[in-house]
Amino acid sequence: MKLRIGIIGTGRRGKDHIRQLVKRDDVVVTAVCDIVREVADEAARIAGAPRIYVDYREMLDKETLDAVIVATPAPVHAGPAVLALQKGLNVMCEKPLAWSLRDALRIVDAAQGSRGLCEVGYQYRHNPAVGLALERLGGSGIALVRGFYYHTVPLVESIKDVRTGGGQIFDQVTHLIDLSRVFAGDVVKVYSRYTRNARGPEEFNNWDGYAVTYEYKSGAVGNFSSTYALFLGHGEPPTLDIIGREVLVRFAGSKLIVVTPKGREEFGPETEGFTVTTDIIGDFVTAVATGDRSLIKSPPGDAINSLAATIAANMSAQTGQIICTDELIERARSGEEVPALLE
Repeated sequence: MKLRIGIIGTGRRGKDHIRQLVKRDDVVVTAVCDIVREVADEAARIAGAPRIYVDYREMLDKETLDAVIVATPAPVHAGPAVLALQKGLNVMCEKPLAWSLRDALRIVDAAQGSRGLCEVGYQYRHNPAVGLALERLGGSGIALVRGFYYHTVPLVESIKDVRTGGGQIFDQVTHLIDLSRVFAGDVVKVYSRYTRNARGPEEFNNWDGYAVTYEYKSGAVGNFSSTYALFLGHGEPPTLDIIGREVLVRFAGSKLIVVTPKGREEFGPETEGFTVTTDIIGDFVTAVATGDRSLIKSPPGDAINSLAATIAANMSAQTGQIICTDELIERARSGEEVPALLE
């Protein structure tokens, strides 16, 4: 029997997921939901005429589903994700986990109390090259991680404005920060500075340059740089370097590069069979079908640490202070909102 999947949030990312799901013969998209009816109608045409809703509560109440994909903007992840988990459904929630750490904890708690599986949309963790990178590092301590993600003014309006998108560290570089934690462990301290020098307020309301320094529990240090000041087609892929003893591991877009005294190795998607838009969906569907929790690479209880690392960066940039991520999560656990932005 085919797995019945509902999609909540059918904008750009939701449609991407639908396009991948309809290629499979083991699932069927039975319902789509978006607060904008015309957007839901367009998604329904891609999905093959499922039932359409504008209220996720109605959808979750009326539909018989095996799994739900929550692809709404981050500020509205918590409501549908928590309700679906409370109903015992399997959930894939897009990244970042939530807009605030308090909402993130709601999802964490709901996932821990649910019989359903829950995955957060950090697709880089599903790259088979991650295992190869760990093998090449050979248990070495990590000295340094370095990441950069260069972009232009966001094309999606909700991401373009920092008040709804959270900025590039929160929205995009979170992928690299999350992947760095696989190798260096959780982030403990953060210091950052952001700029608005290259693009004026008449273009968009957001920072255009970001620089973040991290300290990890393992003792490793890291820095991440990003920008919205460039242009489409600049040619620089999102890149993460992990440096151990006499080894450099580099994730550059879809390529893995390993440099050691023995030489240089390169692995690409044509040999590793990885694309960032499909494998997380494939693993999630297989996990739901088989109950294999090992295929869930980023459960909410782990993903909240990546969220804390990005919120800490925004907070440090706005206050000029060094921020401890554990303290932020504790503040949220005591009831404080701890949102992506102070302003």
